[in-house]
Amino acid sequence: MKNQKLIGVTASMLAALLVPGASWALEGGHEFEIVGRTMYWNDTGLKTQTTTTPVSYQQSAVGLQLNYKSPYWANIVGFDTSILTVVKFDGNGTPSTSILEVENSGQVADHFSTLSQATIKFNLADIGQIRVGRQTQSGLLLSSSSTRAAPDTFAGVTATLTPLQGLQLYGAVYDQWRARSSSNFEKFKTESTGVGVVNEIDYIAIGGARYMNGSYEVRAEYLNAKDYLAKYGVVVSYKLPVDKNILKFTGGVFGSQDAGSLFVCGAEKEMDCTGTGRMSHSATGVYLDADWKAGDFSLGGAVSTFNGLWIEDNFAANAMKTGTLNQDHGTNPFPTSSIMGPDFANNGETAWTVRAGYDFNSMIPGLNANFKYVKGTGAKASNVINAAIGSENYKELNVRYALPFAKNLLLSYSYGDYSSYIENFSATDTIKGLTRASWQLHRMYLDYSLKF
Repeated sequence: MKNQKLIGVTASMLAALLVPGASWALEGGHEFEIVGRTMYWNDTGLKTQTTTTPVSYQQSAVGLQLNYKSPYWANIVGFDTSILTVVKFDGNGTPSTSILEVENSGQVADHFSTLSQATIKFNLADIGQIRVGRQTQSGLLLSSSSTRAAPDTFAGVTATLTPLQGLQLYGAVYDQWRARSSSNFEKFKTESTGVGVVNEIDYIAIGGARYMNGSYEVRAEYLNAKDYLAKYGVVVSYKLPVDKNILKFTGGVFGSQDAGSLFVCGAEKEMDCTGTGRMSHSATGVYLDADWKAGDFSLGGAVSTFNGLWIEDNFAANAMKTGTLNQDHGTNPFPTSSIMGPDFANNGETAWTVRAGYDFNSMIPGLNANFKYVKGTGAKASNVINAAIGSENYKELNVRYALPFAKNLLLSYSYGDYSSYIENFSATDTIKGLTRASWQLHRMYLDYSLKF
């Protein structure tokens, strides 16, 4: 795997060099896209159950991407690239790496630019594709972020294959990544900062399958962060037509376990433990979800239950600030999680959610809104036995409006309100997965895209 870095760098350089000079060899099918996002975040909350002074921050920035996708030369090889720039407009309050990095000065960076994607792609007789280089990831257990100024990206090799109608097989091996708020590609790390504790992950490997047949869909995926953490997930869904409406049922089973010497106390900051010694870990999570869509109205609900702490985050990065780690926000496959914040996936926790949405297109074209409420109870510490028992709840409102005076211009606003309570809370009786006592979130986005 040590050659993966060389492969990623080589692919990046080749793609970057080929873009301006290779179009003469390709016939049609070139895709250019400009993607812009202006965003404003305003967060405030109490960090722990005993905190009385709120922590707050506000950040605004604009992210710009210039994306290019080539056709296949001789129906065999092509290349894709993406140049990314993120610029801070304003920011105050407690420095946060939510949008841009916090530098060694303690201040949020003013901007960063990078070649975020640079991929050579190979066509496999029109039934598959191999991609080598920097790219985004979308899967059950690992996905590039969609809530920041620009998505995080990964460097490595991916492959997809469709051997039969309705069946897709896929895999990926990544040895580097770029955090959502940074320009740097670097090795994956655990969250451990213990003196003398090894925290570098050699690679992350993913394998999966997806099968669709009429109203049925089955997905299965396995992820291994070498010598650190192994995870799996299986999801089955069924769509039932009811008159002109659609009723969809989904069930999922997920699990994770330690995978080697890197899984130590402190490698995942939400684990309850002390010291820096080697730990064992095993967790399962199960959910059932129902979603009903009738015309412009949708209604849904789900319940999840956990035995052991579900570890959403698989890795961290140093990024721009020496001696600290930027924790990745992770990928959560459970419908009872929030989009913007808490996971609701603690050891022993049962979480349920209800949600509703409405498309106002018949009255105000381009406007839609949805609301979600999540409640979690029975949370316990993960790797120790204590008297703490936790509960948490969350409300989330999302409003999206496709502005009528400009094509592909989307304005959106999200509001989240979170609170938690730990019964029998003390210095020793606590739950790290519930370290936030309260949290109010405001998110505004103005998104624009143009293809030519």
